Amino acid sequence: MTFLKNNAVQFVAAAFLFTTYAQAAVVLELDAAASPIGEVSETQNAIPGGRWQPNVALRVESVAGRQAFVFDGTQTLISALLPAEKWNAFTVEAWVMNPSIERLETVAAICSVKGGMGTEFNFSSSASAGAFRSGFKATTPFAVLPATGTWHHLAWSYGGGVLRVFVDGESELERPLRVTLPVPMKIHVGASGEVDNKGPKKAFSGAIAKVKLHNAALTQEELRASGGFTAPYAPEPRNGATTDALSVTLRWTGAKDAKVFAGMDRAAVERGDASASKPLGPLPLRLGATYFWRVVEGELSSPVWTFVADAGLAAEPLPPDATSNTPPTLARLAWRPGKYATAQRVFVGTSREEMKLAAELGATETSCALPFALAPGTRYFWRVESDNGAQPKSLGAVWSFRTADAPVRDDITFFTSSDSHYGRENNAAINRRVIDAMNALPGAPLPASLGGGFVRTPRGVVLNGDLLDEGFDKETAPQNWAEFCRDYGLTGSDGRLCFPLYEGFGNHDGGPTKSFVRAGIRERNPKRVGLTAISPSGLHYSWDWDHVHLVQLNLFGGSSPLDVKGVNGPEHDPEGALDFLRDDLAKHVGTSGRPVIVFQHFAWVGGMADWWQLEAKERFYDVVKPYRVACLINGHSHGASFAPWHDLLTVHDGSTARGDGDTGDFLVVRVTEKELIIAQRKLDGTWGIQLRRPLLNVPTISK
Repeated sequence: MTFLKNNAVQFVAAAFLFTTYAQAAVVLELDAAASPIGEVSETQNAIPGGRWQPNVALRVESVAGRQAFVFDGTQTLISALLPAEKWNAFTVEAWVMNPSIERLETVAAICSVKGGMGTEFNFSSSASAGAFRSGFKATTPFAVLPATGTWHHLAWSYGGGVLRVFVDGESELERPLRVTLPVPMKIHVGASGEVDNKGPKKAFSGAIAKVKLHNAALTQEELRASGGFTAPYAPEPRNGATTDALSVTLRWTGAKDAKVFAGMDRAAVERGDASASKPLGPLPLRLGATYFWRVVEGELSSPVWTFVADAGLAAEPLPPDATSNTPPTLARLAWRPGKYATAQRVFVGTSREEMKLAAELGATETSCALPFALAPGTRYFWRVESDNGAQPKSLGAVWSFRTADAPVRDDITFFTSSDSHYGRENNAAINRRVIDAMNALPGAPLPASLGGGFVRTPRGVVLNGDLLDEGFDKETAPQNWAEFCRDYGLTGSDGRLCFPLYEGFGNHDGGPTKSFVRAGIRERNPKRVGLTAISPSGLHYSWDWDHVHLVQLNLFGGSSPLDVKGVNGPEHDPEGALDFLRDDLAKHVGTSGRPVIVFQHFAWVGGMADWWQLEAKERFYDVVKPYRVACLINGHSHGASFAPWHDLLTVHDGSTARGDGDTGDFLVVRVTEKELIIAQRKLDGTWGIQLRRPLLNVPTISK
């Protein structure tokens, strides 16, 4: 395969069909087979209203047996304007060959006439939008990434609020999504509709033989016919699945008189050995074994499918796996026994390699006493081994937990971040990975530049706004808020997060009359761990960790919508946050000289800081300047940074989810009697920006 780089703008000679919405399902077809081999050139316009136009020249070549347009990552083809019809269903088919995947690559995109981000159909390994992306809301990865270096028929079928993705005629994934296409629109082939100074963004680098656009959601049968697939398909169990039983009846679609070859020897199944030939009846399985199978009818053969038999493992450990807040007073371990267990043995130790027998139990027992007292700040490992009658023994997964550190007076640690944006892209999944990273971090060494030591058990986690992407949407917000609460919990024992949570709302979470998040926070505050005060509105609150007084102001420390910059005052009403702060500091800090930390969503200074009035910021400063402010922490900017404001330190805390980069981060904050330490923790396990400074001296309180 060769690639051409040329700045000349030319027009593509290609075969394509154009029909109106009412006449047929095929709206547009681009086929390289009708173009001559070589560099494409301008030809007579064949689409009413416009041409296929590349941004730079490209070639038609024979690639691995197919005639195809060859893209080198700099080109895109843009179609004529399509009819201004509103579509509730569509299908995109593409015959593509991608030599390698190093970044997000878009095969085709449906965009508005102005370009920009559209509905993208991708061939990429991105965990957020590897298969599909529509704006920020509807994204999905491939369940199994198609192999590179070979031709594939990819299809994306959308209808009834469900996206179905097919690879070579086989169902790849099915996901409920809400997708709205622009009207009118154009099709970009070989890149997304976004462009920067380097050219098309998310551009494809490979070969595209054909693209079809339909204004209907095609079925799997229709797509297989379009792709020319005749082999048996739709296996049950699904390819790559794990069964929930030790006996299965193999099923498929097509080839009704086929022979079945199945077993644990892949080579024998591929050869069609007589030893792998199986009857159509139930197939007995071996616990935890991997099986291969295919069906053959005459010259037709399915691919080799695979599934794994249920392993019968014990599950649902308590304490939860890889958490770090177990009280050292814990006396018992608990779990759900494996479904085939006839007897159980529990092993516990302080290393993964050396665990001693703690108990021998019956098949249905769900807990056992620890064989020794736990020490603070120590990680323990354990597993439940199961005898399974005539089936093989299950050794059990190795679980771990860490006990909480012994408290040290006036030495507190907490984690903070913001902008989880549940409901956008793949953010919920990224947040869960960040939660797991938070749960596992205590005990890890701190950077030497911060004085060394280790991350102590945090007193809690603070999240500073934009918890949902659309906290006001009555259709999506209730479900997204429920998912956020399931993941982050409240007390440290009721969610995936194993530490108490102290969250506030942001601008994306909605205003006073339309916010599911504001209502949820108001309901959660009376149940929150260790609060000192709650505002009359029920929204803002404060709490104390030893010598430090902390205040959550939610959106920002203003008094009324008049403090907001721009036209969004009513929806960005801070609901008396500054008034609560003034009264709270006077009552609970006073002249004590205790360090104070204030949290809110909007920034005081730095990126994204112009969302509230300068005069309102000065009123905020007048309230806090008599006190010993350790730092001010905000969200909103999605990036971690330190920014001085007056004589105070403001901290931008990053974001727990950035869907476009499939990552997130949080800050580790430590406050002792004498100093403030902050370090950014990234999802890849590395440290980012860091700060170590003495606490400010006690200011003089004005009478």
